[in-house]
Amino acid sequence: MSRKLYPLLEVLCVAALIAFITFLVLSRSGGTEKPVGDVASPVLATLEEGQMTEQSNADAAKAFGFDLSKAEGLVYYENEDIMDVSELLIVKLNDAEDAEGFRTAVETYIANQKNLYKNYAPEQYALLEDSILDVSGNTLFYCTAKNADALYDAFRTAL
Repeated sequence: MSRKLYPLLEVLCVAALIAFITFLVLSRSGGTEKPVGDVASPVLATLEEGQMTEQSNADAAKAFGFDLSKAEGLVYYENEDIMDVSELLIVKLNDAEDAEGFRTAVETYIANQKNLYKNYAPEQYALLEDSILDVSGNTLFYCTAKNADALYDAFRTAL
């Protein structure tokens, strides 16, 4: 290779590095600065009457194994009937860096629920198969419900 190509290669390497860093920064963006109640409000308005009831933060921590000190706020709803897997969880994290740990906790929870319902409640297992789990920056959304798509759309709009 001639010496004339080295400066060009250096420029191309630096440009590629800048593009890669930009990609990483943009892929981790998202979330919201709004309080969790403001994000959850339109989602809760989409719930059907009697579909789910509000649960405490301690109930969410117990169900999913969360460290609540890492959450700025959360909203957790579930159906009171043990034979209905319908749930809704919205968590706003203090730091987006904690999102992967929360995602893993919810994925583990879903896998455990699938194991429980797989052999004796196929319709509930199907709901679990179609559940929605999304992390957007500092905000996590999880929903298992017959109208999960509508609830998720309300969440995305609220962000």
